[in-house]
Amino acid sequence: MNLAIVKISPSPGRRQEVLDILESVCGPTLAASGCLECSIYQEQGEEQVIVYLERWRLRAEMIEHLGSPIYSRVLGALELSEGPPEISFYEITGTEGMELIEGVRSPPGTSKAGGKVIAFNGKPITKGEAT
Repeated sequence: MNLAIVKISPSPGRRQEVLDILESVCGPTLAASGCLECSIYQEQGEEQVIVYLERWRLRAEMIEHLGSPIYSRVLGALELSEGPPEISFYEITGTEGMELIEGVRSPPGTSKAGGKVIAFNGKPITKGEAT
C-alpha cells in the first residue's frame, strides 16, 4: 500500500479556493484504478494547514496518477500555498490493528492476542519499551 500526504498552508484569502480544487479532485481520484482513499483534512490551530491524503493499492497506480491531468489540479493548489508545501510519499509494508494495542497495554501473560508475540517492524514489543 502507498500513501501520499500533501500539507498546504494557503495564502491569505485563498483557503476556500484550495479546498474547492482538492474537493474537485477527490471524486475522479477515487474512481481511478487502485485508489483506496482520497481525503481532505483541516488542521486546527494557528496555521490551519490543509492536509490532502491519497492511499493507493500499488505504487505503479499511484505513479500513473501523479502524471495524470487530474493531479495537475493538485499541483495548482500547491501554487496557492503561502510557504513551501510539505509532500510525503510512503510505502507501507504491513499494518496492525487492535492486537498491537492489546499486546502493549496488557499485563504480561494476559494478552488477548491469542498467545502471539506482538511485534513492530519485526521486533517483539514489551510494555514500556521505546520504539
